[in-house]
Amino acid sequence: MADIKEILLSVQERLGAAVPGLEYIDKDWGQLSYEKPAVKYPCALLDVRNINYSLEGRGRQMADTQLTVTVANLRLTAASLLAPRKEEAYQVIDLLERIHAALHLFSTGGYAPLFRSNLKKVVADSSHECYEMTYQTAFEVGYDTDERPGTVSSVRLELQ
Repeated sequence: MADIKEILLSVQERLGAAVPGLEYIDKDWGQLSYEKPAVKYPCALLDVRNINYSLEGRGRQMADTQLTVTVANLRLTAASLLAPRKEEAYQVIDLLERIHAALHLFSTGGYAPLFRSNLKKVVADSSHECYEMTYQTAFEVGYDTDERPGTVSSVRLELQ
């Protein structure tokens, strides 16, 4: 059984090992919202977007989870048709593909393999370009009610 912290840490380790060129990989705590973002470029910021829980029975729940990987890079090169080095302006797109190749079906075993469910451009300032990839996974949480000390097996309410 995994938890969200374990998943985020394993994704961080995976990106560090499998995607050369990422200068900064961290939990997203709003670094890009600062006037001078507290990152090195290119960067990948990890967070949880949403977790939906369903009851599996006997105190166990399935956590259907959305993880986000926000990827940002500086805008240093023009991409216009006549720009001499326009290919360099697409480095962030290449980086997105390398990150996806590293994370597609990745799992350390305590959670379901990751799969990409969304990619969108995020509005950024004029100095950097930013995309957000969303990955889905699921993991089980909880424990059997028989294992819990002091479990109440039934409750009867009487209204007066």
